Amino acid sequence: MLSGPLRIGAGGSSDQTPRRYASVAHTDRHVAMVCCSMSKRHVGKTCVYCGAAPAATMDHVFAREFFPVERRANLPKVPACSSCNGMKSQLEHYLTTVLPFGGMHQDALVALDQMVPPRLEKNAKLKNALSAGHRQEPFNQNGVIVPAMAIPFDSDRAAELFKFITQGLLYHHFGVVLDRQKHGVWAGFLNAQGENLHQTLLALNSQMRARGDIGNGAFIYEGAGNRHSGNVDLDIYAIWWTADQRRP
Repeated sequence: MLSGPLRIGAGGSSDQTPRRYASVAHTDRHVAMVCCSMSKRHVGKTCVYCGAAPAATMDHVFAREFFPVERRANLPKVPACSSCNGMKSQLEHYLTTVLPFGGMHQDALVALDQMVPPRLEKNAKLKNALSAGHRQEPFNQNGVIVPAMAIPFDSDRAAELFKFITQGLLYHHFGVVLDRQKHGVWAGFLNAQGENLHQTLLALNSQMRARGDIGNGAFIYEGAGNRHSGNVDLDIYAIWWTADQRRP
């Protein structure tokens, strides 16, 4: 996973092809099944992220801070232990501040103008890093080369957060707690070949399928999987619809 610039381009709509972000979880057996009704109580449940520790809280799969207040109702929540919740919160603290710079969804300008500045004021180190690293570079917009501002972006943190999100979606939609000691989770930005591969996989007939639009276009995801004699094979495809992360 490489770090690179995040193009600044907030707006309510765009003719550009959205940037797909894929998260994949593969498992060869059903590790755990839980009731799909999402009670707010976490007592007696296992953390869906590590699959081992007792849950200490109910965590929002997509952090509320990604969205304006009016978009925060009914966000998916899953049981999480204190350790995993803390690690995920650290990633969200960075990404809820940086990802809005590349937003193109309906609330992108609201996030960038109203939500991001107070966060930067509270984080002088990040503010200085973004200020020192921002630059102008050419960008191909519908076949026309136009100047665009770019800021430094740590894609490794995005990958780690999307691993958490993938496991949260596994539980939220399919009731599966992934055993990280036996099964893996991958997350990364897709090139054209990778996107075609995942679209092909998602087009296959699947017994289990999930789709979601969180925050009115901020996050759009799709997942598919099959169950064979108690075993589960899953391919989760999570999309950050509007972030444009490119290598320098």
